[in-house]
Amino acid sequence: RGAVAMGSTKAKGRDHPRLRGVSLTAFLCVGGCALLLLFMTIQSTFLLSPLPPPRLEEWGASATPVAEWSFDEKWRLLDSVLGLEVFEMNVTRLPPLLPLFREYEKGRKYFVKNARMSDYDRSCDGYYEDSLSNAGDFDKKRYEDIEYMRKMVYTNKTGELVEPSCKPQSYGVGALGCCVPANRNRRDACLCSYDDGKKDIVEFLMNHKPFMVHSAFTRALTIPYDVYGKQVEGLYGQALQALGYKEKPGSKAYKHLTRMKNCSYMPPGGFIMWHTNRYDNTQASYRMYMYAVDVDGGSSFKYLSPEGELVEVPDFHGAVRLFSNTHVDAETGKQSYLWHTVAAPHAHRLSVGFEILPEQMV
Repeated sequence: RGAVAMGSTKAKGRDHPRLRGVSLTAFLCVGGCALLLLFMTIQSTFLLSPLPPPRLEEWGASATPVAEWSFDEKWRLLDSVLGLEVFEMNVTRLPPLLPLFREYEKGRKYFVKNARMSDYDRSCDGYYEDSLSNAGDFDKKRYEDIEYMRKMVYTNKTGELVEPSCKPQSYGVGALGCCVPANRNRRDACLCSYDDGKKDIVEFLMNHKPFMVHSAFTRALTIPYDVYGKQVEGLYGQALQALGYKEKPGSKAYKHLTRMKNCSYMPPGGFIMWHTNRYDNTQASYRMYMYAVDVDGGSSFKYLSPEGELVEVPDFHGAVRLFSNTHVDAETGKQSYLWHTVAAPHAHRLSVGFEILPEQMV
């Protein structure tokens, strides 16, 4: 796990879609080049899925040594790969990110032994089963509609709501979150209703502060920003600066880029529904996520490749992933979006994510 990996495919018994192959020499060359493109100061080993990769020229890169490539050549190669795969790397191979991860993994102290999210809600079991499945045959139209309604309509970005979906007291220090039944102005404000479980979610939250159930797309617990969001964002900003980010701390652009996109704790039985994040980009579609888990392989990130194959990437403690939620076809300009989901049947999973710019990946 000290290496970069690309995930494994499990979909309807078929192998991962083959990239057009070349020799072992080209395989090793592409591996080394792609690693250098991720973080040029970090030494590691680059591993693709066990399929022959394309020639460099197929990615639009020149045949000259990597050190002599222009930024545009390096970025074309990396962006082309991110259009097909999700990069994964152990945080110990990324020194600029270690202070951030060491602080973030302290959140494991909040893990609740024997907690299972399915004890507190059964209303979204069907969505959970879709996330557990490796068939990749979920109803995309249904999920597109859910994502649009909860990202755009229920947040009143379309101006259609007379009153907000969540009551004002649903968020903040000591609050229990929008998805607690008493805090919703509309029953379908959240994917999971939390009103049909064999255990009471309110009692759980009162006994295990500072958690909330606030996400409209997950069966998971939200860690309030007030707990350590500011400190984690500060450390991410320092990591970006170490990777060459030039914006001044405190500027609007700096604040937007260092803002956490997600901070959640997922006990076993938790999940994030299939989605694309197409409405969530502030400055970039590229994401950097890191994970702290108690059981390696007890949870996983899944996504659909451009060919529609399901790729499952098991989580491990200290995993760092890079991916793009949007891909633009170079010839047609048409946008496509990365369908992805998370399921944690057997692990306690802590995750945090940020946007990241091309300059900090090359």
